[in-house]
Amino acid sequence: MSSPACILLSEGSSLSARESITALGMAGYRVEVCDPDPLCLGRFSRFVRHFYRCPPVGKAPWAYLDFVCALLRREHHDVLFPSHEQAFLFSGMREQIPPGAALAVAEFDSFLRIQGKAALARTLRELSIPQPESVIIQAETELARARRFPCFLKADYGTASTGTWRVDSADRLVKLIPKLRSKGLLGAGCELVLQAAVRGSLARVQAIFANGKLVLLHGYRQIMEGLGGGDMAKLSGAHPDVLQYLECLGERLHWHGALSLDYILPEDTNAPLFIDANPRLVEPMNGVFSGVNLAEALVRVSLGEKIPAVEPSRAGVRSHMLLMGLLAAADRRRSRLDTLRELWRGLARRGLYAHSREELLPVHFDPWAVVPLGYALTRLILNPKSAKTLSLGAITSYSLTPEAVRQISAAH
Repeated sequence: MSSPACILLSEGSSLSARESITALGMAGYRVEVCDPDPLCLGRFSRFVRHFYRCPPVGKAPWAYLDFVCALLRREHHDVLFPSHEQAFLFSGMREQIPPGAALAVAEFDSFLRIQGKAALARTLRELSIPQPESVIIQAETELARARRFPCFLKADYGTASTGTWRVDSADRLVKLIPKLRSKGLLGAGCELVLQAAVRGSLARVQAIFANGKLVLLHGYRQIMEGLGGGDMAKLSGAHPDVLQYLECLGERLHWHGALSLDYILPEDTNAPLFIDANPRLVEPMNGVFSGVNLAEALVRVSLGEKIPAVEPSRAGVRSHMLLMGLLAAADRRRSRLDTLRELWRGLARRGLYAHSREELLPVHFDPWAVVPLGYALTRLILNPKSAKTLSLGAITSYSLTPEAVRQISAAH
């Protein structure tokens, strides 16, 4: 191309979108973003050329789709980059996306096999891919008969652990039932998954596929959990047994585009047990620091380019998100002092931040990133109890509701 490709990100509120912006900008692409929140994380980057305010995909999926399609017809974009759950909508409504914008998403039937927690449990079982003991619950009476604890109860659809509960006893499970009813998770046609809790370390693997063939991957382990179960700090490195299962899943689903899997490495066997799948790219900057730019690879697959064989990503690379550290510190004891101590540790590169790189808001080479960091810090100093509110507020901007998922599935 005579000029760098122009990329339209499907949202700018998620951590994955913010990191994808940095990864794409570092690769030389022109980046534009649409999001319902005019103050979203992704807007504040020197790499973002233009911002478009759009309807929220979770509450108004059809209005959101109409907005994106109209934008693609009106403005030139080489690639539509599905940075979060919008990939499900784009796959289901693929024929409505203007042909001038390249898009790498799998077929909708493939999405349906891993998008929901129950569907994923069935698919892993069918392909003999290891997972913790999992039971699919279709009625309240089945839930009441559960006997193995501790376990995790998972709603069929949920973003950033908002639909997952740890259950340590039968009494705790009984107390959850009214909450499940109020959320409409125990009605006709609803499914839940009860999954045995496994002691071990949490790891993730990210991949880009082209028509069922694995072209690039990166793995890392969570070394510190953030608010809501996300990764406050990461250490690169993939378990050797993961590759065979990843290739099996991608080939059988004829996957096209980005795919990320979460797994547990149990303390006793150290053999991976897969617990979740995200049909999209998740937080790619640890990969960039490790020598692999998955966001760039997704663009190239979208454009139909061949990706030459690359060296595996480097193991042992540490990265962190200071913003997530501040939120976690404020939430632990709801203390201003704890928040300021965490800020000092981050700036001084002490403790967890030593020999680690900032992946979310890299102020040192993207000065605009100081705006969301400063905003969050000010909110937490004024009111340390606002940590969860800040986190959940961003999730609602980019996540699909169960009702939106049902509407999209019915319309396909």
